[in-house]
Amino acid sequence: MNSLTFQIQTENPEFSTTKNTTIGNDLQVLLVGLNHKTAPLSIREQFAFRDDDISVLIPTFLECAQEVSVLSTCNRTEIYCVTENVENSAKFIISCLKTHSQDSSNEVDGYLYTKIGSDAALHLFKVAAGLDSFIIGETEILGQVRDALSSSCNYGGMKNSLSGLFNRAIRAGRRVRNETNIARNPLSVSSAGVQLAQKLLGPLQDMSVLLVGAGDAGQLVARSLKSAGVSKIIISNRTYGKAEELAKILDGVAIEFSEIGSYLRSCNILISATDARDFIIGHQVIDSVFSERTEDLFIFDLAMPRDVDPVLSELKNIHLFNMDDLSDIAQDNLDLRKQSSSKAELVITQELTKFTEWWATLDTASLVQALRKESDNIRERELLKTLRKLPGLDDESRKVLETLTHSIVNALLHNPTEYLKKNSSTDDIVIFKKLFQIEDGPES
Repeated sequence: MNSLTFQIQTENPEFSTTKNTTIGNDLQVLLVGLNHKTAPLSIREQFAFRDDDISVLIPTFLECAQEVSVLSTCNRTEIYCVTENVENSAKFIISCLKTHSQDSSNEVDGYLYTKIGSDAALHLFKVAAGLDSFIIGETEILGQVRDALSSSCNYGGMKNSLSGLFNRAIRAGRRVRNETNIARNPLSVSSAGVQLAQKLLGPLQDMSVLLVGAGDAGQLVARSLKSAGVSKIIISNRTYGKAEELAKILDGVAIEFSEIGSYLRSCNILISATDARDFIIGHQVIDSVFSERTEDLFIFDLAMPRDVDPVLSELKNIHLFNMDDLSDIAQDNLDLRKQSSSKAELVITQELTKFTEWWATLDTASLVQALRKESDNIRERELLKTLRKLPGLDDESRKVLETLTHSIVNALLHNPTEYLKKNSSTDDIVIFKKLFQIEDGPES
């Protein structure tokens, strides 16, 4: 999978969406995405975006929206934006995604979902809390939401509105973890992969495990293996230093990436969790291995996109599992956490109410800002006219006159702006815009 390039189609695809739920502002939150509930692994991996992809995506999507953030994890890819034109923005984003996937049959349409306004905000709150995860209550997602916020800021996609949404979602996620049992003894995709290995093979203490990948996911796998009692962990990574560092922490053995084939000749289990764009384990590696071994090899591919060529599952001695094979573990985890889910939903409802109240103030705050700016422009213009008529005025007198004009403007605006901040309705805002000729809406 190469770095992203987008050639936007001239005719945008049609799309269906949930009912537009306005949350009190001319600007709307729009979400376009797919996840483990709507799309199989073969589709999700087409949209597994890394940071260098996101650096291209955000400027591209800013062509159709005021603010943009991209949340891409092993089980979801979601684009959040703030826009004045939901329909056009959604069409543009979907067109970009379809172009990237080279989908000429409109197949991707069936996997995508769109949410608007408070529906989009509620979805992000549930995502941050781990309630929409493949493994309910998993903790990695909260950090991934933070990373999406950070990368959007770095690439110019984040301003006040979207920043407020993400920060409040992170707050909701923290509260759910602190105030409920949803994250007690949490699972992750990585630890679920190890659980699946235990379920299939029994105790792992005497197993030899080759772990490929020493990034965040690989580290989680390694710790889960250690907790499961595995004594022989062999770790490989493209950057040998990272493999060596992790091996020291876990009393494992670090090997060069080029040595993977040699160690596969004797290990019982291969777990791969890298961020490579293409397959790193294919026939070339496996064929050389099975010329010298006859025992079964259990492979757990926990990468997104996948590290292991799926055609290897057709080989007699290969037992290949990927993230979609973790469904039984995920269901067991869900059953354990159902009791905590209702309390978590209550926390999210509380946080969503606070968010919608804050969002409703954005229009008022922008209007007050625009009103004061326009009033100050008038003050400066009229003051300049007066000063031209008083050429002999000394500097001290000029300062007194300028202070006087500031005081008059502030006094005139005090009651109207206080009313807007505390009591204004949508009708009031419309009237104020007409009265003060702010017809195009406040500046963002």
